Amino acid sequence: MSALTLKVLWDTSPEAIAQRATAWTAMAEDIDNAAEEVIRGTREIEDVWPSGPAAEAAAKRAAELRAEVSNAYNPCRRIGLALREHADTVRALQESLRQVTTSASSQGFDVDIAAGTVSAPQRMYDETTSPHLVAQSVSAYVGQLQGILDRAAESDDRTTSLININLPDPKTGFGSLSLRPVSREDLLGQKGRPPKDVAAWWDTLTPEQQEQAIADHPELVGWLDGVPATDRDVANRIVLDRTVTDLQGQVTAANNREAYLKAMAEQGRLGEVYPHSGNPVGSMYAELDQLADQRKAAEGTLTGATTIGNRLADPNQPPALLLGFDPAGDGRAVVSIGDPDTADNVVTYVPGTTSDLPGIKTDLQRADTMAFDAEQYGDGTTASIVWLGYDAPDTIPNAVSGSYAEEGAPALRTFQEGLRATHDGGPSHNTIIGHSYGSTTVGYAARDGHLSADALIFVGSPGVGVDSASGLHFDGDSGDVYASTAKNDVIRGSGLDDNMIHGENPDNPGFGGQRFTSAEGDFWDPISTHSQYWDQGNPSRRNIALIVTDQPGQVS
Repeated sequence: MSALTLKVLWDTSPEAIAQRATAWTAMAEDIDNAAEEVIRGTREIEDVWPSGPAAEAAAKRAAELRAEVSNAYNPCRRIGLALREHADTVRALQESLRQVTTSASSQGFDVDIAAGTVSAPQRMYDETTSPHLVAQSVSAYVGQLQGILDRAAESDDRTTSLININLPDPKTGFGSLSLRPVSREDLLGQKGRPPKDVAAWWDTLTPEQQEQAIADHPELVGWLDGVPATDRDVANRIVLDRTVTDLQGQVTAANNREAYLKAMAEQGRLGEVYPHSGNPVGSMYAELDQLADQRKAAEGTLTGATTIGNRLADPNQPPALLLGFDPAGDGRAVVSIGDPDTADNVVTYVPGTTSDLPGIKTDLQRADTMAFDAEQYGDGTTASIVWLGYDAPDTIPNAVSGSYAEEGAPALRTFQEGLRATHDGGPSHNTIIGHSYGSTTVGYAARDGHLSADALIFVGSPGVGVDSASGLHFDGDSGDVYASTAKNDVIRGSGLDDNMIHGENPDNPGFGGQRFTSAEGDFWDPISTHSQYWDQGNPSRRNIALIVTDQPGQVS
């Protein structure tokens, strides 16, 4: 623990800490700009100066410089953010300290900030018939001061740790590689290429280059279809860890700022906070509303990120890989239970309306359920994937639009092509299952292009964009299209007869696919019925597992 005292906290200048935070953040921006210039300016040095000892030394140094400059950006930025959070924490704790000392002094107690003590003069004990109450008050004030000091020490230790782990090594700096590092531009150039071409390009890189690309640009490598699943997992875990740290910092910063504003309001000092405002109270309430919105958004995203992190780290569950993670907006994530590059069977589950990162726990549970069922009813190994790689409709009214499916379909097609491109050995049996609006996204993907899958499953579907199974383009045929909608599923009310919102009901015999059995559900609770296809005892679970493990003859 830090050797802090109340006097040190009292005398500390949060403004000075904030100034240093700004300086570190500005330096990070300068480094980012410099890194781009260094990369552009030194990338072709071997071409223009191809031979000789000096050329070799220059090329080696240029490669080291590119890596070190690139690696310096995130550490500088993280130090800046840590200092900013610490400044707000110190500011809030100083206000708390002022409140406690003011309260104690107004009650007649003696407060010695330098010594960190609270005491009662002898007369307070002499003039009362309950001296134990005086002692209790002293103890309470001491406890409050100790609590403030503990929080200050915690913030100081945390900030010190963040600074130390982000400082360069005295001997090696931020690290460098002897080979030309893979730049951001290199990775961006791979976006949009067929996954099989990306896979071929990735294979041309040395292990050191792959490691450097993952470390320096995890947010790009993690979403690059055609990169092996285990490499994507490493990259996305880096992004996940950074996101969790960043979101925790946002929540803490919002809480500290809120506490500071309220403390200043109670002290009647809002004019100091908003010196240029004609209505400081109004400015405070506006900022408090903004802080509440920011905190709510950060906490929601943090819930989803933490849920994923806990599942990845759960030793009592089958190993999972993180194939995609992006906290922006409603959030996107792709999680695989098992390794799709080595599995005999791969099922990709596409969730529907209201699915987002904060609520991904249910989707992960469904993926775990399908992996378990495949092991129970089939042979070989199965990887079960949650693919939340698109922006699903937030509300039922939004789900009337086909735009979400249209925008998500290309990404789903590319992801499926990537599974084929990176699979080891013979081809796996790949299935895609879409639930609710997720089935619409799957349908659009197979309607508007070729979907690399052997079988398609639609459950609780509002339509898949076509009027017959023959309109779906994938590796199978109409006999490999399966559908089931529970008798009491609320989705049955999303159209007239079999004409659903997004086309013919795929569970209609006239659609041309295969229908399978699921539990009827509760007549009085059609909304819950819509989500019960993975519930214990529902025959749909066995049927889904049989389809996933390529046993169509046993599907009922």
